[in-house]
Amino acid sequence: MNSAEQIVSPYGSWKSPLTAASVASASASVSSVLIDRATNPSRVYWLESRPSEGGRRTLLSKLVDDYSDATLIEHLADTQWNVRTAVHEYGGGAYAVHNGIVVFANWSDQGVYLLDTQQGVPRRIGSLDDKLRYAAFAIHQSGSFVVCVREDHRDSEIEAPAALVAIALTVSQEAMPDIELYKGSDFVSSPAMSVGDEIAFFTWNHPDMNWDATTLWRAQLLIDSGLPTGLDQLRAVAGQTERESIYQPRFDYEGTLHFISDRVGGFWNPYHVNSNGQVTLSLAQPIEEEFASPEWSFGESTIQPVPGRASCVAVTYGGEDGQSVLGILDVVTHVFDELPTPGWSVLGDFQFGTTRSGEHVLVLVAGGPTEPLSLFTYYINGMTSTRLSAKNSAVDEMAGFVSVPRTIAFPTRLPSNESSVAEAYAYFYPPTNRNYKAPADELPPLLVLSHGGPTSAAHAVYQPKIQYWTSRGFAVVDVNYGGSTGYGRAYRERLYPQFGVVDVEDCCAAALHLSATGIVDRHRLSIMGGSAGGFTTLACLAFRPEVFAVGASLYGISDLEVLIKETHKFEAQYPVHLVGPYPEAQAVYKSRSPLYSVDTLACPAIFLQGLEDKVVPPNQAVFMVEKLREKGIRVAHLEFEGEQHGFRQAKNIVRALEAQLFFFGKILGFVPADHIEPAVPIYNE
Repeated sequence: MNSAEQIVSPYGSWKSPLTAASVASASASVSSVLIDRATNPSRVYWLESRPSEGGRRTLLSKLVDDYSDATLIEHLADTQWNVRTAVHEYGGGAYAVHNGIVVFANWSDQGVYLLDTQQGVPRRIGSLDDKLRYAAFAIHQSGSFVVCVREDHRDSEIEAPAALVAIALTVSQEAMPDIELYKGSDFVSSPAMSVGDEIAFFTWNHPDMNWDATTLWRAQLLIDSGLPTGLDQLRAVAGQTERESIYQPRFDYEGTLHFISDRVGGFWNPYHVNSNGQVTLSLAQPIEEEFASPEWSFGESTIQPVPGRASCVAVTYGGEDGQSVLGILDVVTHVFDELPTPGWSVLGDFQFGTTRSGEHVLVLVAGGPTEPLSLFTYYINGMTSTRLSAKNSAVDEMAGFVSVPRTIAFPTRLPSNESSVAEAYAYFYPPTNRNYKAPADELPPLLVLSHGGPTSAAHAVYQPKIQYWTSRGFAVVDVNYGGSTGYGRAYRERLYPQFGVVDVEDCCAAALHLSATGIVDRHRLSIMGGSAGGFTTLACLAFRPEVFAVGASLYGISDLEVLIKETHKFEAQYPVHLVGPYPEAQAVYKSRSPLYSVDTLACPAIFLQGLEDKVVPPNQAVFMVEKLREKGIRVAHLEFEGEQHGFRQAKNIVRALEAQLFFFGKILGFVPADHIEPAVPIYNE
């Protein structure tokens, strides 16, 4: 349809083929890619989340060169199985595979199960204690035991001790005690074993998070009668004397230990331990690019040894304009061979498999501005990539409705020196719908997205939840405020201890910058965020009430003091860096909490909250809603049974999206084309 044939209709009221239901179905995600290199390197395994099945994660596999799904197997089709661990609450690393045997954590009881893929009947193994949680599984080459991280909740929820343990891979009617290999640190992560029975892992302690300071350890496994009895020659490889963030220890096929660290220059770069036992930069020189992202969950993989090519690893880093770079790095010669990609902006879950013809192939999860995150194979010799999924890409199905983002940099102020101008970053998505255009004198409303974390990042990858808004006539800006990752340690530590200040300033600055340049309507600025992004949303509404007309908080924080008192172990002392030590900085916690500044809040808001959320207590939303109702401000509040931190059930994803659109329409003055039932109850309307 050309511009002359387009329907003229106000922004926000455009009819879109991307319904809330289709967004929910598109929320099925691919993650945790693994290859069984022991006996069948031609088969790739992965987890798929299914909103239509309550958000459960099932285990699938297929041959790495099957592009028709002819060899696709669902190994855990029964809905009683949900491959998901509650370690750190965010999970990850919930299974491992070796020699046709899968070891996995099941969500309902957090038990460890063994599945023989030839028989298909999971059986519980190990301690049989539902108060123990396990993650980051690594099966020993003998197949007789698995090493993993254990989180012990028998005596305490908040201070649950962490340990590195081994579990015998035998099925018994009686409980089999864990074999403790390491304990003494607040957190343990990412065990990796070599063919020579060496083991590497990293640890950290409160009040640091793993992106602040970690220690990398290396030891020899002591094995007797096929099972480990302890560690020998345990020694710190890196991080013991310097504050550095270390991720993803990997042994290559010759026993060289590789990892990623931000020890030089504050950017996560690849390193290895050379033949003299010295930690060595794998690049010719440090570069200001990030080869990893913060490990909120176990199992991240952005570096992987290349089979058949000694001293070579596959790596990725963020490049210009939000595009990622993929390449093969020779850590000895420092030669980096960049591989062409089809415009991917996110790459991860690296694993190497082998085709039926014997060619090594990189399997990964990747996506770009018009390509949702999908499972791909990359033939490094032929430098070609192919999507493993038989499904069409979003650009094929949504041509003319997909908003392609552009990177923007905008001026902002730092609290340490408000007279100086700094720079922050974002991705801007224009309204896009081939069937519609707005009246000539109208500017679009703007939706500002404040990502969660807050130590996380927005990426220029196709996201149906963003396209839902842009295809209806909204402009969207996804802000990487100070504190975001991808820009080095100095940028992510802008938020220390200025959470609620720097993020608020940057989100407001992004909105005002776009309105000042005449791109969006100054009077119809809105903001939305989840978790920590929900806090930023509420803080913007409370402390900068002159900027936004409406906001949406999804499982967001309104009272920082309650968060530090009631949250789980992984983030229990995160606020010490973000805000300050508690209770010494109690006054700061209160002064930055939107709940205690409701008197300055002057615009409407909608709250959406899961009732089983252990990261952000549901009572925080209740407190905030009660305060706004008392003040006479229009407010809506929806609670979702069976949801934790984030919405996984299809019906709840649909309801949450439509509720936000309905509420924003009431406040910003447009009528959605969607038929939304039931209507959202709005207090003080």
